[in-house]
Amino acid sequence: MRQELLTDLSSEAFVREHFHAIRPDIVEVYEAIPIPILRADLLRYLIILAEGGVWSDLDVTCEKPVSKWIPSEIHGVDMVVGLEFDFEWRGPGTQVASQFCNWVFMAKPSSRNLQVVVDAVVEKLKDVARVNGVPLQDITLDMLPVDVVDVTGPKIMTISILDGLKQLLGRPVDDRDFSGIKRPKLIGDVLIMPGNSFAASQNGYPTDQGEVLATHHYEGSWKQADAEAKERKKHKDKGRIEP
Repeated sequence: MRQELLTDLSSEAFVREHFHAIRPDIVEVYEAIPIPILRADLLRYLIILAEGGVWSDLDVTCEKPVSKWIPSEIHGVDMVVGLEFDFEWRGPGTQVASQFCNWVFMAKPSSRNLQVVVDAVVEKLKDVARVNGVPLQDITLDMLPVDVVDVTGPKIMTISILDGLKQLLGRPVDDRDFSGIKRPKLIGDVLIMPGNSFAASQNGYPTDQGEVLATHHYEGSWKQADAEAKERKKHKDKGRIEP
């Protein structure tokens, strides 16, 4: 079994090795990002896109062997995600209410779904730079339109996966397809795990959704910087509207 520790420098080498020949735009964006949490989010997608396997944050505990996560009768899986937030559909024209977690997920090498996620994240980061009139290397957290989760994190991952499933199935895919599931459900080529699998605490420790497979302990080293950026943005916006 190969073990490799990726530092800031070696992660750039990894991204160049796997993507420079086929997607130099991905390399350009990754190397330009100055904000650690944005780089960390994009890097996890790129690692699994390149090599396949299981992503797990450092503050996650595995509660059941990974080999037993997927029911034996389920086949044709490109990606495995779990519900972080399990909400009902809010109606026509609304954004998906539920959210997949990105602290644990699985995918095949060259995953179709992860490629959609990476493309969306790369484009969103470029948009942030364009809107603020700065090069990518000069973006700051308070320039983000909403939140980290919407730019590189689980919200954009969720929306991108559902967009990819829409392309695959030829119909919209939303909360109605997976809200309240009691066991893993295969939709297209994405296996969606119930809320209890990877996010039991966020979903109230349901007793009818099978076993807890992984536990996230929410260390969140990036959250303080994010909170400070939001505070700066709030004061900046307030200054714009005051006479």
